[in-house]
Amino acid sequence: MLSSPSKVLAAFAVSLLSLLYSATSQAQEDNAQARLNFDDAQGVSVAPGVLLHTKASMQITGLINHVEITQVFENRHPFAVNAQYLFPLPSESAVHGMVMTVGERKIIGKISEKQEAERQYQVARRAGKRAAIVKQQRANMFSSRLANVGPGERVEITLNYQEMIAFRGAQLSVRLPMTFTPRYHPKRYEIPSLEGATSGRVTGTEQGWLSPKFVAKLKPQHDSDTRDKPLLEVDIDIDFGLELEHIQTPQFHSVITNPSFGHYRVQLTDNDMNRDFVLRAKVAPSNEAQAAFFRQTAKSGDYGLMMLMPPSDEFMTTQRMTREIIFVIDSSGSMHGGSMDAAKQAVFFALDNLNDNDSFNIIDFDSSARMFRPQAVVANEFNRAEAERFVYNLQADGGTEIADALNHALDGKLHQDYVRQVVFLTDGSVGNEQDLYHLIGQQLGDSRLFTVGIGSAPNAYFMRRAAHVGRGSFTFISHSSEVQSQMKKLFERLQNPAIRDVQLSGSTTPELDYWPKPLPDLYFGEPIMVAIKLAPQQQDIVIDANSQFGPLQMRMPMHDTTARYPHSEAIARLWARQQISSLLLYNQHDLVRQQVLDLALEHQLLSPFTAFIAIEEVPTSRVAEHDEQVANPVAKDQSMMRFAQTDGQSMWQLVIGIVLMLITVVWSYKTRGVRHG
Repeated sequence: MLSSPSKVLAAFAVSLLSLLYSATSQAQEDNAQARLNFDDAQGVSVAPGVLLHTKASMQITGLINHVEITQVFENRHPFAVNAQYLFPLPSESAVHGMVMTVGERKIIGKISEKQEAERQYQVARRAGKRAAIVKQQRANMFSSRLANVGPGERVEITLNYQEMIAFRGAQLSVRLPMTFTPRYHPKRYEIPSLEGATSGRVTGTEQGWLSPKFVAKLKPQHDSDTRDKPLLEVDIDIDFGLELEHIQTPQFHSVITNPSFGHYRVQLTDNDMNRDFVLRAKVAPSNEAQAAFFRQTAKSGDYGLMMLMPPSDEFMTTQRMTREIIFVIDSSGSMHGGSMDAAKQAVFFALDNLNDNDSFNIIDFDSSARMFRPQAVVANEFNRAEAERFVYNLQADGGTEIADALNHALDGKLHQDYVRQVVFLTDGSVGNEQDLYHLIGQQLGDSRLFTVGIGSAPNAYFMRRAAHVGRGSFTFISHSSEVQSQMKKLFERLQNPAIRDVQLSGSTTPELDYWPKPLPDLYFGEPIMVAIKLAPQQQDIVIDANSQFGPLQMRMPMHDTTARYPHSEAIARLWARQQISSLLLYNQHDLVRQQVLDLALEHQLLSPFTAFIAIEEVPTSRVAEHDEQVANPVAKDQSMMRFAQTDGQSMWQLVIGIVLMLITVVWSYKTRGVRHG
């Protein structure tokens, strides 16, 4: 029989277990939704602002996508507010226009140096004027702030940007990011050099998820709350010039019409914005040219846009190359759920496509990295079966320490007898992208890095740029249903020999001003898009490269490939945007600040050093009394319970430890009572 202290402890243990079970069950139920907490200027909690409507209009002409995106905000408070909103755009977008609409009044934004734009915004805010400022937080993340939005007032912010559409394997794809995925900031680390010494480049000392922080909702979502769900409208006009087939918008229901040959219209309306919008289409089979060139005259000079794609009969090989493939799989907390399932399926599919001529290894990482084998092993049936068991048992938890995984995957060596390919599967939810690019550049050697974005809203900016520095390519898998088709396309490219060391020159001008620079490797089915600033009287462009069959040279006649675009500055903006991206990717930002600023001001582009500012000169009658932030849509399948803990430990480990301690104490009292009885 238990003593009184034992009874008390036992009762306490049972109560604690019941409480923990109830709290955990409630948390799991409530965590189906997420929101941000909002405070006013005095730190008092207020209801979040409302994003009512997002409308995107796209015009795809040839290789360029012109986009106008409008977001409608509403202030439902009985007082004026200052509001801000964080929103994503494609990582390679060239933002070149902004309009703020209040009622019937339209205020056109202008590009200005960021500090000057911020000064103008603060002056307008204090003066009671309606104002808006749009700044680039990261290459694919932007923030909008609105000053002095009156009670019940609606404000529209319209942005114009353009981008080159992705075109690979006769398939074009367009992606419109709609959600915010939390970014993990890694623990402090030093990047080693190839000789083993540290470079001195370190990240910040803080570790964990970058703000804004997500919290569980206190109450389940009710049907009456659907009026607060933002409405998404997308209208796409495609004039590609070629016949398209299999036009799809995965996870969105759309209406597709074909008004004329090569001309298509895609329209949709949806009130579920917790996943990115993606459009894919295939070009109907035809004899594809080796290259296409589009020339254009702008105010600042002549520009060209070139697409280079090798024909299949020249670059396909009857025998597969000897390869070593390193699979890196992200099992951090942000991958929990559908993302982790899709990543596992992708690795299973990849393992099934290896043969005895290949070797492989697997690296799993969250807060630390673990290797399947100390060294790469032959891809025989036994090793592949063991690897599948290793992958099957992975669980999503912990932080996203990508640097540790890269240190294991990239050896900085040259491999004479085989091709070494690193396939990196992740959602890329990190905040230290620039440090990781530096690490990849230092330790790449002659390996090639292929990134695979997993989930409904991966960090495409990081993965696309990481693949660029790694001389590989980026593949996006939004849903488990796409795993087989997307991985099949990736492996078809990896099995074909690459064209390396691609360089461009003019027949009369050896040095051409083109971007991106350096040019990435080229695999069959994956063209290179290059924006070029042309010299006056520019003649043919010469393409030099190395292939498995030896040196390769192609000549691109200027007069055969002229295209007419409705926007005279389109290629000029793309050239400037590509140059800005390359300058920021390969250099310390403070060293290239003036170059980037000059380019952005000349071509009226948003950049890390510029901002759009729009100010209504007439003051309002109500000066803002509160500051608030509009709720961001949260990426599908993100669960707060599964977000990484900075030390890689979970709440359940703590709970189990407390319960075991209490059971031990109760058992100690019980045995003592028996012994003394």
